[in-house]
Amino acid sequence: MTSLEAHLQSVRISGLDRGPVVAFFDLDRTLIAGYSILALAMETAQTAARRGQWRQSVKVAGDLLKHKVDGSGSNYHRVVRRTSRALTGISEEALTRLGQQAYRKHLAKNLYREAIALVEAHRAAGHKLVIVSAASRYQIEPVARVLGIEEICCTRLEVVDGRFTGQVIAPLCYGEGKLLAARRSARHHGSNLKNCWFYSDSSADLPLLRKVGKPVAVNPSDKLGAHARSASWPQLQFSTRGTPRLEHIARTTLTLQTLLATSGIGLASKGLGLDSYRNANQLVRLLGDVGSAFAGLDFEIDGAENLRRERPAIFVFNHQSLLDAMVLSHLLREDVVAMCKKEMANNPIVGPLLRQADTIFVDRGEKDQAQVLRRAKDVLASGRSLVIAPEGTRSTLGDIQPFKHGAFFLARKAGVPIVPIILHNVKDALPKGGLLVRPATIRVTVLDPIQPGSIRSVRHACSELEERYIELLGKSALAALPFDASAIA
Repeated sequence: MTSLEAHLQSVRISGLDRGPVVAFFDLDRTLIAGYSILALAMETAQTAARRGQWRQSVKVAGDLLKHKVDGSGSNYHRVVRRTSRALTGISEEALTRLGQQAYRKHLAKNLYREAIALVEAHRAAGHKLVIVSAASRYQIEPVARVLGIEEICCTRLEVVDGRFTGQVIAPLCYGEGKLLAARRSARHHGSNLKNCWFYSDSSADLPLLRKVGKPVAVNPSDKLGAHARSASWPQLQFSTRGTPRLEHIARTTLTLQTLLATSGIGLASKGLGLDSYRNANQLVRLLGDVGSAFAGLDFEIDGAENLRRERPAIFVFNHQSLLDAMVLSHLLREDVVAMCKKEMANNPIVGPLLRQADTIFVDRGEKDQAQVLRRAKDVLASGRSLVIAPEGTRSTLGDIQPFKHGAFFLARKAGVPIVPIILHNVKDALPKGGLLVRPATIRVTVLDPIQPGSIRSVRHACSELEERYIELLGKSALAALPFDASAIA
């Protein structure tokens, strides 16, 4: 196996190549762990059942099981066609929603961190980025948007008058069909396949792998692995998603135990009559230091001095993961109070801990937030800082959600600065929908404080900061780009 770092270096060097270069990526088991068709088929079966199409739902589920057991993709065409028939009559808008649901519920947590690094290396090298997959665009687009990949080649599903007919347009973007699609895309970019890269896990992609100048086997099947060895192709093995190792299970268990133990210590301290501020600080430090260590989190922090520069302050952050609280506890350490949605107070795992840490719970359905604002101002007046996620919720797609104005309104009223904290990749350790904690190096950027006197317009200041987050995270702006339909085959 080739090490990922060595391969990334070879990609960086290739940026010196002359002429247009296209980096083609398969989707299933290459960019994501598992098969996207399974995720879409599960959503399809549920949709068919809700429509009363029980027979069709059972057939889809049966093919799903067979495909999952088989794992070779030998019945891929059958699964695609049966899934397609189950969607007959559904609007294209509804199909798009099904794809987004499949991503949110199943695929987001399976995006390989190594794949993200690979895509970014090719982007930095100036290469054109294309996903070429037997999947439909409804499966691919959410992943492509997260990765900032503007072009896809995929299997096309027939739509007439805005509704799906249940038919697949030949040829499938599979085997020789994938080679045809990639050749068209390369030609569109003024390139030749001999100058291109292709990453895939499957021997079904050998027609294209044999034609590109730089084939790479990723998480290869036994058959592809054997062929790659005989042809001296690079092989990469990704481990950050997919089947968990014992280490991941152990770290998840220890992290959960830390949460429970921290809550227990908080209750005991409260029972002994210890000062509530001191008790809250103790809980924050314990959760941040011990929890992060058990979870296997390391930190790279740019602008760390801004975490202590001015207090009290309102710290704002982009919400990515349930681990955000642990990360922020590690960063801020003491004299901080979080604001979060009311529903979290009843969470059986983190609810007790949040209540003991003097968390301000917000009922988002309540129009009159006067009491919440008074509590927030009292916290700031006491010398403690607030921690707020202006998005209000976690993003599944990884992009920035619209910022709410509350933090800026509070900052101006209380006369305290806003300190923006940008969390780049906490979702690598535990994405939304994920169950297992995996070790990761968490990258953090802390911007200079925004002084309350500079906030002349709450709406304008909020919008400016939102754009700053988008700029530094480097994804959301790309996610808004339209897909290039010219290369879709």
